[in-house]
Amino acid sequence: MRGRPAPPHATQDQEDDDGKRRVRSTKRRQDAPDLPRLPLENRTVGRTFEGHAGQVFRPSMFLTLGSHGRVHSDGTPVDPDAYAYRRAAWDAVHFPRLLDRFWQNLRRAVGWNVQYAGAVEPQRRLAPHAHFAMRGTIPRALVREVAAATYHQVWWPRVDELLYGPGRAPQWDSAGGYIDPESGELLPSWDDALDLVDADPDAEPVHVVRFGSQVDAKGVLAGTKDADRCVGYITKYLTKQAADCHDVTTGRQRAHLERLWQELRHAVLGAVRQLAALRCPAEEGPARV
Repeated sequence: MRGRPAPPHATQDQEDDDGKRRVRSTKRRQDAPDLPRLPLENRTVGRTFEGHAGQVFRPSMFLTLGSHGRVHSDGTPVDPDAYAYRRAAWDAVHFPRLLDRFWQNLRRAVGWNVQYAGAVEPQRRLAPHAHFAMRGTIPRALVREVAAATYHQVWWPRVDELLYGPGRAPQWDSAGGYIDPESGELLPSWDDALDLVDADPDAEPVHVVRFGSQVDAKGVLAGTKDADRCVGYITKYLTKQAADCHDVTTGRQRAHLERLWQELRHAVLGAVRQLAALRCPAEEGPARV
Protein backbone atom coordinates (compact mmCIF):
# COMPACT_ATOMS: atom_id res chain seq x y z
CA MET A 1 0.00 0.00 0.00
CA ARG A 2 1.33 3.38 -0.94
CA GLY A 3 -0.08 6.84 -0.33
CA ARG A 4 0.65 10.49 0.33
CA PRO A 5 0.00 12.29 3.62
CA ALA A 6 -0.10 15.58 1.69
CA PRO A 7 -0.71 16.79 -1.87
CA PRO A 8 2.23 15.94 -4.14
CA HIS A 9 4.97 18.48 -4.61
CA ALA A 10 8.10 17.22 -6.32
CA THR A 11 9.86 20.55 -5.89
CA GLN A 12 9.56 23.68 -3.78
CA ASP A 13 7.32 25.15 -6.50
CA GLN A 14 3.76 25.95 -5.49
CA GLU A 15 0.73 26.58 -7.68
CA ASP A 16 -2.13 28.88 -6.77
CA ASP A 17 -5.76 28.14 -7.41
CA ASP A 18 -5.63 30.33 -10.53
CA GLY A 19 -2.83 28.24 -12.01
CA LYS A 20 -0.04 30.71 -11.22
CA ARG A 21 3.16 28.86 -10.37
CA ARG A 22 5.44 30.21 -7.66
CA VAL A 23 9.02 29.04 -7.94
CA ARG A 24 11.00 28.57 -4.74
CA SER A 25 14.69 27.93 -4.51
CA THR A 26 15.61 24.25 -4.18
CA LYS A 27 18.99 25.08 -2.67
CA ARG A 28 19.39 23.26 0.63
CA ARG A 29 19.57 25.23 3.85
CA GLN A 30 23.03 25.72 5.29
CA ASP A 31 21.84 24.61 8.75
CA ALA A 32 20.63 21.22 7.45
CA PRO A 33 22.89 18.17 6.97
CA ASP A 34 23.54 16.98 3.44
CA LEU A 35 21.39 14.14 2.14
CA PRO A 36 22.86 10.97 0.66
CA ARG A 37 21.56 10.12 -2.79
CA LEU A 38 21.69 6.95 -4.91
CA PRO A 39 20.43 6.15 -8.41
CA LEU A 40 16.84 4.90 -8.19
CA GLU A 41 16.33 1.19 -8.88
CA ASN A 42 13.05 -0.15 -10.22
CA ARG A 43 12.00 -2.09 -7.12
CA THR A 44 9.69 -1.59 -4.15
CA VAL A 45 11.02 -4.08 -1.58
CA GLY A 46 14.18 -4.26 0.48
CA ARG A 47 17.01 -6.74 0.40
CA THR A 48 16.78 -10.39 1.42
CA PHE A 49 18.85 -12.14 4.09
CA GLU A 50 19.95 -15.75 4.28
CA GLY A 51 19.65 -17.63 7.56
CA HIS A 52 20.45 -21.12 8.73
CA ALA A 53 20.01 -24.00 6.30
CA GLY A 54 19.72 -21.61 3.40
CA GLN A 55 16.47 -20.05 4.62
CA VAL A 56 15.82 -16.70 2.92
CA PHE A 57 13.73 -14.01 4.53
CA ARG A 58 12.93 -10.34 3.87
CA PRO A 59 12.15 -8.38 7.04
CA SER A 60 10.12 -5.19 7.19
CA MET A 61 10.49 -2.17 9.46
CA PHE A 62 8.29 -0.26 11.91
CA LEU A 63 9.11 3.45 12.04
CA THR A 64 8.04 6.20 14.44
CA LEU A 65 8.72 9.88 13.76
CA GLY A 66 8.05 12.40 16.52
CA SER A 67 8.34 15.99 17.67
CA HIS A 68 10.12 18.27 20.14
CA GLY A 69 10.09 19.25 23.80
CA ARG A 70 10.39 17.53 27.19
CA VAL A 71 7.06 16.58 28.76
CA HIS A 72 5.65 14.79 31.80
CA SER A 73 3.90 11.44 31.50
CA ASP A 74 0.55 13.28 31.15
CA GLY A 75 1.83 15.15 28.09
CA THR A 76 2.26 18.54 29.75
CA PRO A 77 5.59 20.39 29.38
CA VAL A 78 8.25 19.99 32.04
CA ASP A 79 8.84 23.75 31.72
CA PRO A 80 5.73 25.47 30.26
CA ASP A 81 7.49 28.84 30.03
CA ALA A 82 10.27 27.36 27.89
CA TYR A 83 7.99 25.14 25.78
CA ALA A 84 7.85 26.42 22.19
CA TYR A 85 4.05 26.65 21.79
CA ARG A 86 4.19 28.67 18.60
CA ARG A 87 6.59 26.20 17.04
CA ALA A 88 4.42 23.29 18.18
CA ALA A 89 1.33 24.85 16.57
CA TRP A 90 3.01 25.55 13.24
CA ASP A 91 4.71 22.15 13.23
CA ALA A 92 1.35 20.44 13.70
CA VAL A 93 -0.29 22.35 10.82
CA HIS A 94 2.53 21.58 8.38
CA PHE A 95 3.40 18.07 9.61
CA PRO A 96 1.88 16.35 6.50
CA ARG A 97 4.24 18.31 4.24
CA LEU A 98 7.19 17.28 6.39
CA LEU A 99 6.22 13.62 6.11
CA ASP A 100 5.85 13.92 2.36
CA ARG A 101 9.34 15.41 2.13
CA PHE A 102 10.75 12.66 4.35
CA TRP A 103 9.56 9.88 2.04
CA GLN A 104 10.96 11.68 -0.99
CA ASN A 105 14.32 12.05 0.74
CA LEU A 106 14.36 8.46 2.01
CA ARG A 107 13.68 7.01 -1.43
CA ARG A 108 16.50 9.07 -2.89
CA ALA A 109 18.85 8.02 -0.10
CA VAL A 110 18.26 4.25 -0.38
CA GLY A 111 17.91 4.12 -4.15
CA TRP A 112 14.61 2.22 -4.36
CA ASN A 113 10.92 3.09 -4.19
CA VAL A 114 10.14 2.53 -0.51
CA GLN A 115 6.50 1.60 0.15
CA TYR A 116 4.69 2.08 3.43
CA ALA A 117 1.38 2.14 5.28
CA GLY A 118 0.89 4.22 8.37
CA ALA A 119 -1.10 6.61 10.51
CA VAL A 120 -0.58 9.92 12.28
CA GLU A 121 -1.38 9.90 16.00
CA PRO A 122 -1.69 12.85 18.39
CA GLN A 123 0.67 12.41 21.31
CA ARG A 124 -0.38 13.25 24.84
CA ARG A 125 1.36 16.60 24.36
CA LEU A 126 -1.17 17.12 21.50
CA ALA A 127 1.60 17.21 18.89
CA PRO A 128 1.39 14.77 15.98
CA HIS A 129 3.72 11.87 15.48
CA ALA A 130 3.56 9.14 12.86
CA HIS A 131 3.87 5.35 12.75
CA PHE A 132 4.69 3.52 9.54
CA ALA A 133 5.11 -0.08 8.46
CA MET A 134 7.67 -0.22 5.65
CA ARG A 135 8.34 -2.98 3.12
CA GLY A 136 11.97 -3.92 3.57
CA THR A 137 14.59 -2.75 6.04
CA ILE A 138 16.91 0.24 5.98
CA PRO A 139 19.89 0.80 8.29
CA ARG A 140 18.71 2.69 11.37
CA ALA A 141 21.58 5.14 11.12
CA LEU A 142 20.49 6.07 7.60
CA VAL A 143 16.86 6.54 8.67
CA ARG A 144 17.97 8.91 11.44
CA GLU A 145 20.30 10.71 9.05
CA VAL A 146 17.48 11.31 6.57
CA ALA A 147 15.09 12.43 9.32
CA ALA A 148 17.66 14.90 10.66
CA ALA A 149 18.23 16.31 7.17
CA THR A 150 14.54 16.64 6.28
CA TYR A 151 12.69 19.94 6.60
CA HIS A 152 9.81 21.86 5.05
CA GLN A 153 9.90 25.63 4.55
CA VAL A 154 6.70 27.66 4.84
CA TRP A 155 6.83 30.61 2.44
CA TRP A 156 4.05 32.70 3.93
CA PRO A 157 3.95 36.41 4.77
CA ARG A 158 5.10 37.39 8.23
CA VAL A 159 2.48 36.87 10.94
CA ASP A 160 4.30 38.21 13.99
CA GLU A 161 1.65 40.81 14.82
CA LEU A 162 -2.08 40.24 15.22
CA LEU A 163 -3.80 43.13 13.43
CA TYR A 164 -7.44 42.05 13.49
CA GLY A 165 -9.64 40.08 15.85
CA PRO A 166 -13.30 39.59 16.82
CA GLY A 167 -13.54 43.16 18.14
CA ARG A 168 -11.83 44.68 15.11
CA ALA A 169 -12.51 42.54 12.07
CA PRO A 170 -11.98 43.53 8.44
CA GLN A 171 -15.09 44.63 6.59
CA TRP A 172 -16.24 43.17 3.29
CA ASP A 173 -16.54 45.63 0.42
CA SER A 174 -18.41 44.12 -2.51
CA ALA A 175 -16.53 46.41 -4.87
CA GLY A 176 -13.13 44.90 -4.25
CA GLY A 177 -12.62 42.72 -1.17
CA TYR A 178 -11.85 43.16 2.52
CA ILE A 179 -11.01 46.63 3.84
CA ASP A 180 -9.62 48.01 7.07
CA PRO A 181 -12.58 48.88 9.36
CA GLU A 182 -11.12 52.29 10.27
CA SER A 183 -9.16 53.58 7.29
CA GLY A 184 -11.16 51.86 4.55
CA GLU A 185 -7.90 50.75 2.92
CA LEU A 186 -8.18 47.71 0.69
CA LEU A 187 -6.34 44.80 2.32
CA PRO A 188 -4.05 42.57 0.28
CA SER A 189 -5.33 39.21 -0.80
CA TRP A 190 -3.35 36.07 -0.08
CA ASP A 191 -1.90 36.17 -3.60
CA ASP A 192 -0.98 39.84 -3.18
CA ALA A 193 0.88 39.06 0.03
CA LEU A 194 2.71 36.13 -1.56
CA ASP A 195 3.69 38.37 -4.48
CA LEU A 196 5.43 40.66 -2.00
CA VAL A 197 7.30 37.70 -0.57
CA ASP A 198 8.33 36.61 -4.07
CA ALA A 199 9.55 40.11 -4.91
CA ASP A 200 11.74 40.38 -1.81
CA PRO A 201 15.24 39.03 -2.54
CA ASP A 202 15.96 38.84 1.20
CA ALA A 203 12.75 36.98 2.12
CA GLU A 204 13.05 34.11 4.56
CA PRO A 205 10.51 31.35 5.21
CA VAL A 206 8.12 32.27 7.99
CA HIS A 207 8.61 28.82 9.53
CA VAL A 208 10.78 25.76 9.03
CA VAL A 209 9.33 22.42 10.13
CA ARG A 210 11.66 19.65 11.30
CA PHE A 211 11.34 16.35 13.14
CA GLY A 212 12.24 16.08 16.80
CA SER A 213 14.70 13.69 18.34
CA GLN A 214 12.20 10.81 18.52
CA VAL A 215 13.10 8.61 15.56
CA ASP A 216 12.57 4.94 16.35
CA ALA A 217 13.06 2.17 13.79
CA LYS A 218 13.00 -1.58 14.38
CA GLY A 219 12.94 -4.63 12.14
CA VAL A 220 9.84 -6.82 11.97
CA LEU A 221 9.40 -10.33 10.54
CA ALA A 222 6.11 -11.42 9.00
CA GLY A 223 4.16 -13.97 11.02
CA THR A 224 5.60 -12.91 14.38
CA LYS A 225 3.86 -11.35 17.38
CA ASP A 226 5.76 -8.13 16.74
CA ALA A 227 4.30 -7.95 13.23
CA ASP A 228 0.76 -8.46 14.52
CA ARG A 229 1.32 -5.82 17.20
CA CYS A 230 2.59 -3.27 14.65
CA VAL A 231 -0.34 -3.86 12.31
CA GLY A 232 -2.78 -3.53 15.19
CA TYR A 233 -1.16 -0.30 16.36
CA ILE A 234 -1.43 1.34 12.94
CA THR A 235 -4.99 0.19 12.22
CA LYS A 236 -6.08 1.42 15.66
CA TYR A 237 -5.35 5.01 14.67
CA LEU A 238 -6.65 4.58 11.14
CA THR A 239 -10.10 3.94 12.60
CA LYS A 240 -10.02 6.31 15.59
CA GLN A 241 -10.83 10.01 15.63
CA ALA A 242 -7.95 12.21 16.72
CA ALA A 243 -10.15 14.01 19.26
CA ASP A 244 -10.84 10.70 21.04
CA CYS A 245 -7.21 9.68 21.52
CA HIS A 246 -6.52 11.47 24.82
CA ASP A 247 -8.70 12.84 27.60
CA VAL A 248 -8.00 16.17 29.27
CA THR A 249 -8.65 15.54 32.98
CA THR A 250 -6.40 17.87 34.98
CA GLY A 251 -5.92 21.61 35.29
CA ARG A 252 -2.36 21.28 34.03
CA GLN A 253 -3.56 19.50 30.89
CA ARG A 254 -6.29 22.08 30.30
CA ALA A 255 -3.76 24.92 30.64
CA HIS A 256 -1.50 23.20 28.12
CA LEU A 257 -4.39 22.71 25.69
CA GLU A 258 -5.44 26.34 26.02
CA ARG A 259 -1.97 27.71 25.31
CA LEU A 260 -1.55 25.48 22.27
CA TRP A 261 -5.02 26.41 21.02
CA GLN A 262 -4.24 30.13 21.32
CA GLU A 263 -1.14 29.69 19.17
CA LEU A 264 -3.05 27.69 16.59
CA ARG A 265 -5.80 30.30 16.57
CA HIS A 266 -3.66 33.40 16.32
CA ALA A 267 -0.44 32.30 14.67
CA VAL A 268 -2.02 30.27 11.88
CA LEU A 269 -5.65 31.25 11.39
CA GLY A 270 -4.69 34.81 12.24
CA ALA A 271 -2.45 34.86 9.19
CA VAL A 272 -5.46 34.21 6.99
CA ARG A 273 -7.65 36.80 8.67
CA GLN A 274 -5.19 39.69 8.87
CA LEU A 275 -4.20 39.37 5.19
CA ALA A 276 -7.73 38.67 3.89
CA ALA A 277 -6.32 35.44 2.55
CA LEU A 278 -9.61 34.08 1.27
CA ARG A 279 -10.79 37.15 -0.58
CA CYS A 280 -13.40 35.99 -3.08
CA PRO A 281 -15.13 37.61 -6.09
CA ALA A 282 -17.52 40.40 -5.21
CA GLU A 283 -20.59 38.58 -6.52
CA GLU A 284 -19.93 35.65 -4.17
CA GLY A 285 -19.72 37.69 -0.98
CA PRO A 286 -17.20 37.25 1.82
CA ALA A 287 -15.59 33.90 2.46
CA ARG A 288 -15.87 32.32 5.88
CA VAL A 289 -12.60 31.76 7.79
